[in-house]
Amino acid sequence: MHEKIILISVEAPEISIAEVEHGRLHDLHVERGGRVLNDIFKGRVQNVVPGMDAAFIDIGLSRNALIYAGDIDSSLPKSSSGRNATSIISQLIKSGDEIIVQIARPPVGIKGARVVKNISLAGRYIVLTAGAEGVGVSRRIESEDERARLRRIGDKLRPLDHGLVIRTEADGISETLLGEDIKSLSSLLQSIRERALKATAPSVIHREAGILGRIVRDRFNEHVRQVWIDSLEEFNTFVELTKISAPQLVDRIALYKEKTPLFSQFGISEDISRAQQRSVPLAHGGFLVIDETEALNTIDVNTGKFVGKTRLADTVLQTNLEAVEEAARQMRLRDLGGIIVIDFIDMERHRDRIRVLDALEMALKSDQTKTRIVQLSPSGLVEITRRRESHSLRQLLHRSCPYCAGDGVIKSSTSVAIEIRRRIREMFASMKSEESKNICVTLHPDPACSFLGSYDEYMRELEEASGGKIFLRVEPNFHLEASKIEVASSEMTLPDWPVKTVLRLPAQIAFYPQKDKEPQYVAWKGVLVELENARELRNHDQNIDLYIEIIALGRWHCTARII
Repeated sequence: MHEKIILISVEAPEISIAEVEHGRLHDLHVERGGRVLNDIFKGRVQNVVPGMDAAFIDIGLSRNALIYAGDIDSSLPKSSSGRNATSIISQLIKSGDEIIVQIARPPVGIKGARVVKNISLAGRYIVLTAGAEGVGVSRRIESEDERARLRRIGDKLRPLDHGLVIRTEADGISETLLGEDIKSLSSLLQSIRERALKATAPSVIHREAGILGRIVRDRFNEHVRQVWIDSLEEFNTFVELTKISAPQLVDRIALYKEKTPLFSQFGISEDISRAQQRSVPLAHGGFLVIDETEALNTIDVNTGKFVGKTRLADTVLQTNLEAVEEAARQMRLRDLGGIIVIDFIDMERHRDRIRVLDALEMALKSDQTKTRIVQLSPSGLVEITRRRESHSLRQLLHRSCPYCAGDGVIKSSTSVAIEIRRRIREMFASMKSEESKNICVTLHPDPACSFLGSYDEYMRELEEASGGKIFLRVEPNFHLEASKIEVASSEMTLPDWPVKTVLRLPAQIAFYPQKDKEPQYVAWKGVLVELENARELRNHDQNIDLYIEIIALGRWHCTARII
């Protein structure tokens, strides 16, 4: 019985493809502007680094690509780390050489692409590897008789000087269809080599199939009951691609014409939104916390509100088993790549750890991206490596926060204030005796409150210790960490607001450092205004303008009362 549905939604410039199994989002693919994995380039060697046993190659991307000696000549002996035991990169290539390479790992963050010399081309049933030997069969094909049959066919049809990998989709496929796939790939390889001879470096020689082509080739099979597409143009393209590689499946493709968005119609919009959030709930009250960093991705398992019904060990086991399914799913939906560490809740019983690890291995079997599991540690940590094929969903759909530059945190107002006071002490200490000892500080109102201290105690101490005068100005549009410190040629004064001056402040004016904390300030025309009766703000309607009356003028701020 076919339970899988593929949904293809187009909202320029994005194509989103969802795989739904048993009514639940199983996998997600999003593409904006294409990807470079498996693309083939003609590049020029920029520099050879014997210390890394590697070279950097200009292939026309923003960063040079990296290639190791073992990726040039696969017959070289390897060390335990997977790299070459001895440095011989200088014997293989030199600066200025032109070389044909294929991207094995796309650029991520500040790292350029990693490339290999041996080219591999994927068809529906076969992967053709240039310059390799032998025939491999996908491990996902479990029948030994079928594996033997496919291997015999591969040995018979394998082109000279090329290796073959027979894909899972080849299970049960006839020798004729396999031969046609091999012939098509061999023809494509010859075409690529001919284009490479004429191309100048750096340049792209061959682009991997677009997202629609990859879905037809890799995902659309007999297990898919229906494909829905909400764009006529992409519908026609998908049909044409299917006619070439799997004509028997064309009648399963349908054009979606309803007004309700495709993903909403099938109830998966919330799942897609949740795949972009840091916290993911589990069925019985537990939750996952997922973080992506430059070096690795972490998935932390928490019991949350789930308290179980019997023993703690059973509660922990059930939470971890729920986490296994959801963690494997989130890895697919988010397209996490590289090193992934899952921090399961500690399990005292050895049999529970084995059960969780077995469940994880089973859950990852449905992931078509190559994964490898390292054994579960006694503390509950599991390390997984998952092939990085493109940017993760988060990297693709989000950008770094312009305020914190992607750190997720900024300095506290107290930290900013302390740093500014230290800088001012340094400035006063370096001043010559004849120089004006007047310094003006401009900063955001929030750290300005910390800079003053409770009832100006920090400012008084700073002036007494330095023997100079400090003037304070505030700018709400400043970044919370920003400041401007300059020597003032003369003393500065506050605005000429006579006592009893009434000021009308907008209803949505900000309060510093925060409500229900004293002293309370507002910023007005570059000046901090302390509100003497700030407690009355609790009853103030935030939709009504605020009126205050100046009652005192100080050195660094004014004092007013709410009227």
